[in-house]
Amino acid sequence: MTEILPPVVRNSAFFFDFDGTLVEIASRPDLVQVEPRVRDLLRALDDRFGGAVAVVTGRPLDVVDGFLAPLALPTAAEHGSVRRGASGRMHAGDKGNEVIEAAHRMLKPLAEANPGLILERKSSSVALHYRQRPELSEACAAAVEEVVAKNPRLVILPGKMVFELKPKGVDKGIAVRAFLEEAPFKGRVPIFAGDDVTDEHAFAVVNELGGITIKVDDGETQAKYRTDRSGLFDWLSGLAEKP
Repeated sequence: MTEILPPVVRNSAFFFDFDGTLVEIASRPDLVQVEPRVRDLLRALDDRFGGAVAVVTGRPLDVVDGFLAPLALPTAAEHGSVRRGASGRMHAGDKGNEVIEAAHRMLKPLAEANPGLILERKSSSVALHYRQRPELSEACAAAVEEVVAKNPRLVILPGKMVFELKPKGVDKGIAVRAFLEEAPFKGRVPIFAGDDVTDEHAFAVVNELGGITIKVDDGETQAKYRTDRSGLFDWLSGLAEKP
């Protein structure tokens, strides 16, 4: 399922989702495996494109850094709630800790009563994973909808076998725009690759700016191109190797 991906200009900036794009999705978030070629390719792209390579993910920053170590790329973590620029400067908005903590308390009984559900508390969001209990998708959806009804400052961000609750005004598109206002991303043509519903905000922004958007695998999307992980890595390898 590989389309022919487009040529790119030297003045490009790369933004990558993590789960499902840089790594295969696992049954539990902590079980993903980072192939050695992932670090090698990211390092090569970073060298060739002047450091304009970033990760844009729902994962916490320390978790991404742990998986990609020794690399410490510019990263928008937790959908952009926490962002580390290329200079190392940290940007963190209003995390809405009180409503996130309230959401966590409301969802905890459901997770505790159903082994296999994973309730992940991040610094600025809470995620309810049901990959190991897909038959509970409707129950999980109802639970997060009830939380949002009682906490209107929150929004539901559905993903692949997960519902995430986060404060309004935070998404991957906003994070990409913020990177593009800073060196070395400023003035470059953005390229975003992602696989999930959470990446659609970034696709919309990059399309608006005339960049390249790549949907990994199936699902409805506004991305201009589509491929699988193998096709994506073959394409990126070719870009990294060009003189």
